[in-house]
Amino acid sequence: MSSKLFTQYEQAKLEHPDKFARDLAALLDVSEAELTHARVGQGAERLNVDARTLLTQLESVGVTKSITRNDFAVHEQVGRYQNQHLNGHAGLILNPRELDLRLFLGQWDSIFALRETTKHGERFSFQFFDLQGNAVHKVYSTDETDMAAWQALLEQYRTEHNPEITIQPKVDQAEVTPNDNHQQIDEEWRAMTDIHQFFQLLKRHNLSRQQAFRAVGNDLAYQVDNCALQQILAAAKEQKNEIMIFVGNGGCVQIFTGVIERIMPHTDKAAPFQQWINVFNRHFTLHLIESAIAESWITRKPTKDGFVTSLELFAADGTQIAQLFGQRSEGQPEQTEWRTQISALAAKDLAA
Repeated sequence: MSSKLFTQYEQAKLEHPDKFARDLAALLDVSEAELTHARVGQGAERLNVDARTLLTQLESVGVTKSITRNDFAVHEQVGRYQNQHLNGHAGLILNPRELDLRLFLGQWDSIFALRETTKHGERFSFQFFDLQGNAVHKVYSTDETDMAAWQALLEQYRTEHNPEITIQPKVDQAEVTPNDNHQQIDEEWRAMTDIHQFFQLLKRHNLSRQQAFRAVGNDLAYQVDNCALQQILAAAKEQKNEIMIFVGNGGCVQIFTGVIERIMPHTDKAAPFQQWINVFNRHFTLHLIESAIAESWITRKPTKDGFVTSLELFAADGTQIAQLFGQRSEGQPEQTEWRTQISALAAKDLAA
């Protein structure tokens, strides 16, 4: 299959020179991991190393560009793989305002190194894929990367052995069923003292996030218009308060903290029905399909430091596209500016 798939990939690349590997894989009806497997020997190499080990050793290469994405948003951050806390199947790479990751390593599977020729020159990357063949995280070299250290990792872990990619079906979460016990859910929400207790609430009641939002009072969760993202980014840029932007998938969440520098809407000529919103900072970039936002929610979760407010964006299939907060340090109350910006978003009139 690999040689046939590689031939199909080469043809697809000629026909669609501006499309990324992820998009070409979709055109060819394969996963991106399977497509990358087919490219081994043609700019791609299989690595024989587990994700935790390689992530730990990436600290030696210095500055990189890290990319984490889902189907609707791409989060790019320049930074270093320092301050790692990797335990079992979970982990943190904790560098607020730089590279800040939450990792669920039980979802990570195959790893490849790529060397690609682009119109801007050669591009080097380590790419991590999950059990379904989706790219869970990618690490690109920059002008500041220690390429001798990068090459040393490549030499240490490259392998001639390139076993087939076995795509595992996604394990469906237990079916989420309607829950009419709204009063209890509301009471448990109000009793929280840490935002992470929210996940325990969902698990106890077998709820999706949006089901939980609909179960509680509208002082805790309410919908706003889907232009909320554009409005909140513009307000934060104008007032220069630091915000946090979370984008993730099943294996990795990447977090930006800082001031928004430049916002640029974009419509893809090849897909005019898709409207994108882009944020361009010096070390951070966000690309998000604004037209894919089906629901926007404001949530207020109690903590020992007071309420923490977030804007959560969902696609029509229930995927959480992104989540935004005001920057807040442990032990400190939420930003006044952020609360004011959130309050300026009009609640959606669901009866209209």
